[in-house]
Amino acid sequence: MKLGSEFAAGNGRRRVVLVGLALAAVSTMWVGAAALKPSSAEAWAWKDNCTLLVTNKTGAQGNVRPILYTPALPTSPPSFALYVARAATGIQTQGLDAFTNYGVPVPSWGCHTFMNFTSPSGTVSCHADAPTKGANSFSCSGPAATKVIRDDDDIAGEIFIPQRSGAKTRTPDEPTVGGGSVRSGVLPGNGWKKTMVPTDFGIAGKLMATGELPADCDKNGKEAAPNDVDTEMVVRGGGDEGVGAVVTTFDNANQATDTVGEALSDRSIDCLAKLLNTQDTKVSAQPLPTPEDGVDGDQLVISRRGDDGWRPVSYLNVTGWSQGREAAIELYETVGGAPSEADETEAATAVRIGN
Repeated sequence: MKLGSEFAAGNGRRRVVLVGLALAAVSTMWVGAAALKPSSAEAWAWKDNCTLLVTNKTGAQGNVRPILYTPALPTSPPSFALYVARAATGIQTQGLDAFTNYGVPVPSWGCHTFMNFTSPSGTVSCHADAPTKGANSFSCSGPAATKVIRDDDDIAGEIFIPQRSGAKTRTPDEPTVGGGSVRSGVLPGNGWKKTMVPTDFGIAGKLMATGELPADCDKNGKEAAPNDVDTEMVVRGGGDEGVGAVVTTFDNANQATDTVGEALSDRSIDCLAKLLNTQDTKVSAQPLPTPEDGVDGDQLVISRRGDDGWRPVSYLNVTGWSQGREAAIELYETVGGAPSEADETEAATAVRIGN
């Protein structure tokens, strides 16, 4: 990545300068991502998977049934179909049943799932969380034993029923996660609609849903976790234009600054590009152009193979900044053509930070 030195010396990048004009009252508190970007840092978990593996040892399939399944985002069709089937028949007694859902930074801050089961000895309540940043967690209450079998970017836990007691997993404090990070009325044009479905987010959202991060992109789970998360996604034009933002609040300003640096580090952007790459798509990252030829973020160009070679079809801008104890990361995708400089500015001012 090209990290021009003029920002560190006090000359703002294009977006930070323009946003600063719109928000002069707080512009001096903003820290541009380019000034923070290390070439190697902990990569953000651009995608997480939460999996519950359920084993019924009661001897009768009808003894254990899922009675509540609430993933934060729509789960995979096979998992939902399995849930519907097992609610009627019960969890199989030979082998195990697996329920998986995924999550992304926007709009869910990673994956989260909660599931209840009936059993002869009472209700078993389990949850699994793999946030974008910070430690994962998995635990159950009730007559069941649990075992964590995977804990990296993803979390997978095995649930044994009806054992009355078993190892209890520690549940770290989870941040409060809500919406409200995007002010739709400030965005360019009209027709913006909030969505909780990642695949509504243009081409990038669909690629995130089907792609998987390589093992070398795992987070370590030891990063500072935020106390509060506001994350939201809005789209228009059938998803041809989308804006997503996550605003996190930490104990101190250094943690907020570090978060922006982690999310926009060369390693993290490279991992995002790998998540979006497929046999039919090619993703390249380039610095956002500015009059000063510097960057405050990156633009990922998604190309598809055609009869005449690779053709750009979508542009995903990934930018970030911090203000005091808060950090903001924004995704702005346009399908068909790159966003204008004016639209980029309006998209940045729409992020609710410092309010």
